[in-house]
Amino acid sequence: MTNTSMNKKNRNLVLAAICINTFCFGGLYAWSAFSGELADHMGWEYSKVSFAYSVQLIVLVVMGVIGGSLLQKLGPRKLITAAGIMWGSGWLLTGFASSTTMLYLSFGLLTGTASSFGYNPCIVTAVRWFPDKKGFASGMAVGICGIASLFVAPFAHFLLKSFNVMTAFKIVGAVFLLFAVGTGWYIDDPPEGWLPRAGEQALPANDEGKNWRQMLADPRFYFLWATLLCASVGGLMFIGHAAKIGREVAGMTGSQAAMLVGIMALANFCGRLFFGSLSDRIGRYNVVSITMVIGASAMTVMRFSSNYFTFITATILISACFSGTIATYSALSSDVFGPKYNGINFSIIFTGFGVAGLIGPSVATWLHDLSGGYSGAFVFAAVCSACAAILSFIAQNMRAPSNDRQFFKS
Repeated sequence: MTNTSMNKKNRNLVLAAICINTFCFGGLYAWSAFSGELADHMGWEYSKVSFAYSVQLIVLVVMGVIGGSLLQKLGPRKLITAAGIMWGSGWLLTGFASSTTMLYLSFGLLTGTASSFGYNPCIVTAVRWFPDKKGFASGMAVGICGIASLFVAPFAHFLLKSFNVMTAFKIVGAVFLLFAVGTGWYIDDPPEGWLPRAGEQALPANDEGKNWRQMLADPRFYFLWATLLCASVGGLMFIGHAAKIGREVAGMTGSQAAMLVGIMALANFCGRLFFGSLSDRIGRYNVVSITMVIGASAMTVMRFSSNYFTFITATILISACFSGTIATYSALSSDVFGPKYNGINFSIIFTGFGVAGLIGPSVATWLHDLSGGYSGAFVFAAVCSACAAILSFIAQNMRAPSNDRQFFKS
């Protein structure tokens, strides 16, 4: 595609196309609506069915760096379109699965690879089109993904009432395929040297930036990676156990626990959009530090409270702050290491999120089994959030390494 044709593209429409794709990737949150029905329909053990979700998460982390590298080589149009096709095909082929092995290949391997090749590249591309509003663009892309469960889950329940689960998988897969083919062709990088239209001024950017090797030689990378790891542990721990925590801590009923999922989805979306946009005004590091201090405080309050209203308030704060931190990270990576190689750089940094996904929920389960409650898990999450705030502050006060090795700002 020529620079002339790209110059004619409307960046708001590009962002809309990106958001449609991240919305599809957010359809993963509807998996819980399908998994039990699939086990019953096929006569499989539920543990074996649910393992497909674990396979997908593992593939997502492992293949993420490869996706970032492919973004650099192929560009977003080809890669995101291919990812969308793989995502829809994975759901579609799951509707034909006759064994758990085929389930792991279709839903686990194929959709996991699709998410790796599509999710982060979508966010990175959105940021490239909005050098003046990186936080807003990143917040929109990840926010739409987070709110997808509010729409996909009811659609899934409707399909499961009207058809058997295998047909439902096929229909959802076909819809995802339609969205991918219908929008992927419009997504691309802006031309080299591109700036927002008249009346909008881009923020200064490091045009060259650092490639992944140079980034790994920069001490700031390790602080950013550790910050994301610590920031994600508490949020992922809470998300993975939210319904059970609500029942045990606040005495919520089954219907109230189900409503909690919707509350968290809305808080997730609002947090990503609000804090992402706020980071354009007050800085990414400041937003990360603020969200983590609030998150640590909310976890501490939840540790000592069994009041329903307090629990809901803390849940909203935790969800919004956790998602707000995630929304800033692609923009933060671009700010620190430059936009040119941000596809692979952000994918490497994002492995911290994947490691947190293994640590947070599992540590929460271990502490719960050890003590019979979630008090220890709240303390652990609060400490991790506080550590993230401290690490963010340290990284903010570091300068790019130079020959004199003066890493901290004077």
